Amino acid sequence: MSLTISFIYLSESFNNSDIQLESDLFGFEICRKELWGNQKLKDCGCVIIPKLKDFDLYIMNGELQTTYEDCQIILKNISEISLLTNYSEEFIESRINNLLKFIEIALKNKENLGLIIS
Repeated sequence: MSLTISFIYLSESFNNSDIQLESDLFGFEICRKELWGNQKLKDCGCVIIPKLKDFDLYIMNGELQTTYEDCQIILKNISEISLLTNYSEEFIESRINNLLKFIEIALKNKENLGLIIS
């Protein structure tokens, strides 16, 4: 089973025809605990992403910016996170970049879009 990123449509009138993303993957189900739920992410200051350890994430409004900041923290500390979790830097960076693409679109349309990672 894989973790995926999807949009939550907050407005029925939102036109999503212009949204084109290459990948919605955020890792394997086991990444919930081994990677995204690793204590190191909390120790570095991540707020939203570590919650994926216990439940699916529904990210809307102000949480979009906080999740963006989590991504930046992870990228800044990627070498250390990779060593502690045994996931390669390339694996982590690819998943974070997937999430960042969704976040950028959602931030531009935050009255119409949120995200779910499940």
